Amino acid sequence: MKLKSIMLAGVAAFALAGAAAADTPAGTYIGLAAGANWLEDYNFFGGKEADTGLYVGGMVGYKWDNGIRAEFEASFRENSVDGFRGLDTDHRALSAMVNVLYDLDVGEGMALSLGGGVGASRISFVGNSTSIFDGRDVVFAYQGIAEFEAMVDDNVGVFLGYNYFVADNWDITSWGQDDYVAHTVKLGVKYHFYEPEAAPVVVEPPPPPPVAAKTFIVFFNFDKSDLTPEAQAVIAEAAAAFASTGSVSVAVVGHTDTVGSAAYNLPLSQRRAASVKAGLVANGVPDGAISTDGRGFSEPLVATGPGVKEPQNRRATIDLSGSAM
Repeated sequence: MKLKSIMLAGVAAFALAGAAAADTPAGTYIGLAAGANWLEDYNFFGGKEADTGLYVGGMVGYKWDNGIRAEFEASFRENSVDGFRGLDTDHRALSAMVNVLYDLDVGEGMALSLGGGVGASRISFVGNSTSIFDGRDVVFAYQGIAEFEAMVDDNVGVFLGYNYFVADNWDITSWGQDDYVAHTVKLGVKYHFYEPEAAPVVVEPPPPPPVAAKTFIVFFNFDKSDLTPEAQAVIAEAAAAFASTGSVSVAVVGHTDTVGSAAYNLPLSQRRAASVKAGLVANGVPDGAISTDGRGFSEPLVATGPGVKEPQNRRATIDLSGSAM
């Protein structure tokens, strides 16, 4: 049949088209629909019109990520036709169809579907007042389909559809053969069985390890705060480390041995810290990055009793902070 060939060619054409697949959910779905059904005039009745009838149907299908979906549809159609001499009839079509459609992207959560299907239909021709017009036949059927679906929830979509449905050459007992041709407009709902994609888990990077301080020690002669050549070399090394490691601050703390009183040794330790700071500044360390303090003999490097000239306690420490060392 020409009409059938044209319809099937159209289905193949859109399936091969390069339109973008819709973002409605992939996976299994079920649906229910109801609507209105109109029959084309039957030739053997001389063009008698059928009343507007009803359609009810259900479908179960599967959609792939590329936008193609296949479904099984079971449906029922019924229309009344005014016969001659007041002999009205009900025309019923109970159909089982396999449909293939392609979902086109028309917006976020929306799809325009085009496709078609083939299957079988049991056509019943039942007289309201007499059995003279009764007849039933199971015949090959095909249809073209257009649907628009919009998602109203993560799993639920509502759709409006149109079916052009044809059942070929069914026998009407002694009345001959004819095609059952119907136009159906339907409104329905689909439930999509899929789990929304979980939001990616954002793993916060671990906090950076605590910055290790780099410490340098400058030693002094007994009861002195001036820098020896060895002390100047250590200070130059500390200044170079400050510049190369990204340090942001320097703490200089002076110390003394236990010879003398606390009142005498505290200022001496402060003078030693000040000498070291001056040496660091002379080697390029910013003055504002350096803090100084003096502890007298309260924090000895080597524990001794009072009045002991311990060289390792006559010192100043240089602590660099903010570096990755």
